[in-house]
Amino acid sequence: MLSYRDFVARKNRKPLIVAHRGAWTVGPENSLLAIRRAYDAGHQIVEIDIQESADGILFLMHDDTLDRMTGQSGVAADQTMATLAGLRLREGDGGADAPVSQEPVPTLAQVLALADGRGYLDLDVKHASLMETVARMAADCGAAERVNVKFPLATAEDLARLRHIEATTGVMVMPMLRLKADTWADDAARVLESGAVITEVKYDSLDTLRQAAGVLNAGGTSVWVNTLDPVASAGFRDSLALEDPDAIWGVLVEAGVSVFQTDIPDHLARWINRQGEAA
Repeated sequence: MLSYRDFVARKNRKPLIVAHRGAWTVGPENSLLAIRRAYDAGHQIVEIDIQESADGILFLMHDDTLDRMTGQSGVAADQTMATLAGLRLREGDGGADAPVSQEPVPTLAQVLALADGRGYLDLDVKHASLMETVARMAADCGAAERVNVKFPLATAEDLARLRHIEATTGVMVMPMLRLKADTWADDAARVLESGAVITEVKYDSLDTLRQAAGVLNAGGTSVWVNTLDPVASAGFRDSLALEDPDAIWGVLVEAGVSVFQTDIPDHLARWINRQGEAA
């Protein structure tokens, strides 16, 4: 299995799929079942959300509170891991009407073991102060070359932090950018200076994305965008891709995007495969 860095940096590869919180339409989000099913479906990268329990165990959950995914009240990080492991996740993306599954809240260690030899993990650390802790834990589990952490890259201090994490843990750090028409060039230059092979971007327009992606790709940095409905940039979102994938994913590929985080990874995979058949 290639290192995550080498996997992303391959020449002339197909667009990569990032399954947001696992394959949560067929398993509770951030559950072992959803992650396993994402890999079983052939999706190369799974995004998961990381927090730390009251007794210092890293676990998976997006929200600060337990309500949406477990139906319990309280702050997730205030619970011990024993308490969290005793809860059961609601199906899909949860909510009051979602049935309760048999899936427990998993630890990061469990997920790293599950992913070993199967694929890569995008570790979305919900509290920035935990970034180094998460990276060290991944390294200690032998997963340094299979995961990334990420945070905004806007200052010299951010660049120093990125380099420190990579140098001390071996874990790849993915810079995050908010591309704007008047500042994208400086942002792209900072990413290229970091040596990152991938960067996650939000953007104010397709034209800004196209200009920045051209510079980043030429410098060896792949561009990742989110087409998730709640956070998609400039209207390029999953729900519209269901209706006209060429107008969403096709336009973004032409603009220089080659990594997509999505809530509909199976649909994206079918679209990518059709492009290969038509070539």
